[in-house]
Amino acid sequence: MKKYFTSLNIIFAIEALVVILASLGIIPREAVLFLTGLVVFYMIFSPVSDSLYLTIMSIPLFVALPFTETFDSMAGWRILIAALFLCLFFKQGISINLIKDSQGKFRLKENLKHNILEKYLAPLFLLISLFSIFIADYQVLGIKKLLFLINAFLLFLVIRNLAKSKEAIIKIFQAMSFAALVVIAVALIQFLVVLFVPLFAFWQFWTEKVISVFYGQNLSDLLSYSNTWFAYYSVNPPTLRLFSVFPDSHSLAMFLILSVPVFLSLAVYYNQNKRKKIFFWIATGLSLAIIILTGSRGAWLSILPVAGVAIYLFVKRLDRALVKKSLITFLIFGILFLASSFYPPVLYKFQSWQDSGNASTTFSFFERARSISRLSEISNKGRLEIWQASIESLIKYPILGVGLGNYVKVLDEDPSAAKKGASAHNLYLDFANEIGIFGALVLILMFLYILWISWLVFRRSGEPHFKIFGLFFGLYFLWVMAYSLFDVVLLNDKVLLLFLAECGVLFSIAGLIKIGAPKKD
Repeated sequence: MKKYFTSLNIIFAIEALVVILASLGIIPREAVLFLTGLVVFYMIFSPVSDSLYLTIMSIPLFVALPFTETFDSMAGWRILIAALFLCLFFKQGISINLIKDSQGKFRLKENLKHNILEKYLAPLFLLISLFSIFIADYQVLGIKKLLFLINAFLLFLVIRNLAKSKEAIIKIFQAMSFAALVVIAVALIQFLVVLFVPLFAFWQFWTEKVISVFYGQNLSDLLSYSNTWFAYYSVNPPTLRLFSVFPDSHSLAMFLILSVPVFLSLAVYYNQNKRKKIFFWIATGLSLAIIILTGSRGAWLSILPVAGVAIYLFVKRLDRALVKKSLITFLIFGILFLASSFYPPVLYKFQSWQDSGNASTTFSFFERARSISRLSEISNKGRLEIWQASIESLIKYPILGVGLGNYVKVLDEDPSAAKKGASAHNLYLDFANEIGIFGALVLILMFLYILWISWLVFRRSGEPHFKIFGLFFGLYFLWVMAYSLFDVVLLNDKVLLLFLAECGVLFSIAGLIKIGAPKKD
């Protein structure tokens, strides 16, 4: 038991307790300010590796900092990741190792020649984004978004500096899995609570208490009358679309899609430990089930091409034992999707609805799935109108777009709409409109390069758990890329942090097995 009472675990337990109590309204929101100070204090006096593990574990628990009544939505992770980077900077000499050597000679170029993404693509993407701000109507919005992207990218840099051994990478996997398990736990709590609490009461409690703590009062006020937490049907009453600690269901689906490769890598790592192996397979199943219960049609639809790729790899006889595991996960997804038809009837049975006596208990989730092809459906119609406006704007501003963070100009909306999540509902169109066609192409090249590195890790790594991470991260990132055709939730801060952490691990594994710039495999 003594091994569990480490300073890392104690700080995390305190963090979880404070966030839970603040979310329940038992203690004031301002308590998270003291919590942030405590975590920074811990980082200063603890090993940087432990601070990194704490940061990753805490991704679901990052809350908004209530500095004042009008400025209460700044995410706490921005301070903590900056503090983590500075701790690495001063404790392990990132300024010396990354920029200068012991003789004072600059080594920045040498240290950035690990791969094309770090040396060319990422800096070029940020440079184009910076240039686009100069022509933006709302430059403050552009600066905020650029700082947001850089702030999140610091986590990638920290992992690239610290994940230099197999043991360190496994610990990072464990921290990621812990974060994902917290997300799953909250989603399951939501699932159980709405069996006994009316949806309206749940809605009001979550917006007034939980959302205000995690995202600030402005978003709380917005979601109190407009959100995507419920699925509506022509005959049946509404059902809850699980969303866990996120402001919307789509972000939860994306987060869990990215979590599955980590769970399966640990399941393979603990292959000789039957209890842990089964545990991580169960976590995988729960992730896939919750993805379905988010009601995100984009997530359901975008799995199809990915499953097709997995079948192709299986037919090509490439590590069929590992590829078979990917096919099993897609089969589990299909089975769970069929089983999800029982969710609405179960919910209706426990809840009291005025018209529940006339409510049909037919396959409501299939009704929602069928709505994907209905162009007259409100959500689909809205997306098509936004895509049309985006294409027209792209033709008008093809080089640098309308400016980073300025998508509101495409829709001719007030700048305040940016806080409400105005977007193209397509990640590629979103960036193409904001920073131009060339910037969007650089983004796509970054994504393709990440896929290439994951393929090389799968093909060349001698460690089974690293091979399966390369395979599953590649397949599930392809799922993310397809999903991004319908939404921009990769830019949700918690989703983006997990994605960058996994990319940091992927490139660290590539470094361990001596993969540099892409070569013919």
